[in-house]
Amino acid sequence: MGPLLTERWLGGGDRLAIVDDAAVAVAREAVRSAGAAAGLDADQCERLAATVSELARNQLRHATGGAIAVCQVRRGGVAGIEIVAADRGAGIADPTAALAGVPRTAGSLGVGLSAVLRLADEVDADIRGGEGTCFRARVFAAAVARSEIAILGRPGPGDPVSGDDAEAIRDGDRVLVGVVDGLGHGPLARDAAQRAVGELSGGLRLALPDLLARCDEALSGSRGAVVSVARIDLTGGRLEHAGVGNVISRLHGSDGGGRALLTTAGTLGVGRLPRRIPCETAPFAPPQVLVVVSDGIVSRLDLSDEPALLRRHPLVVAHHVMTRFGRGTDDALVLVVR
Repeated sequence: MGPLLTERWLGGGDRLAIVDDAAVAVAREAVRSAGAAAGLDADQCERLAATVSELARNQLRHATGGAIAVCQVRRGGVAGIEIVAADRGAGIADPTAALAGVPRTAGSLGVGLSAVLRLADEVDADIRGGEGTCFRARVFAAAVARSEIAILGRPGPGDPVSGDDAEAIRDGDRVLVGVVDGLGHGPLARDAAQRAVGELSGGLRLALPDLLARCDEALSGSRGAVVSVARIDLTGGRLEHAGVGNVISRLHGSDGGGRALLTTAGTLGVGRLPRRIPCETAPFAPPQVLVVVSDGIVSRLDLSDEPALLRRHPLVVAHHVMTRFGRGTDDALVLVVR
């Protein structure tokens, strides 16, 4: 199965295990100190403290093996603090209800995640059915080019793990996202997907065809996988995209209308790399939305009749896509960037 997703989410830095109320108090003080050191004002530091409290208490109530990490980030020269809250729980069965503050268990107020959306400047989400959940909440010292990402995945029926994987990597004003679908099902498909995802972390500054070539090399000897990657320049308002195989990427505008981005036929790690992998560029700025899905989502995916949906948090969009267009017989994964 490879490393736990929580280890990937939390990275190699310090983290605080959330095991009791005392750990929640320690987390609050840690983010206050980090915020002050980064130059955030008192109100921003208190928003950080309230955010980490909601995330940590949510882990105590609903998750297993929850932990918190805190790190400094920058965007457009503006300092910020990111809170990473990851756990090994079963995931969230109804993310839309959870973000709306609908109670998930008897006696729960159900307001934790909805409060996080109000308190933080940005919230990313990564929910994998049966494996865990990660939220990344950020507060900045001043206004920045806003960006939020959601990943929602689940294994196929009867499979212990999903052969679909994804990653979102941020570095200042740049974002790199990728969706990988390992051929077949189960642990061997998972191994292939994780090999390709492992190459993404070093690819933020590579030409996208070169990044896919690296994935192809990493997949040698595996079942192989299909991969789509996109890089977004948040301040420049520009998106680049390239893909090999049937991972579908659609770019939607403010009116809901969308278009498919180019991919090249083939499978990485199996046979020859396609001779030419085109890299497509397009403007990308709010309120545009990028939706990338594995083949566990039917190819007729179309949100052009739902412009209001595309203005909601990316996790709500991902949940809608999974519910409306997901195949019940296959692994499925949805990635949404707004």
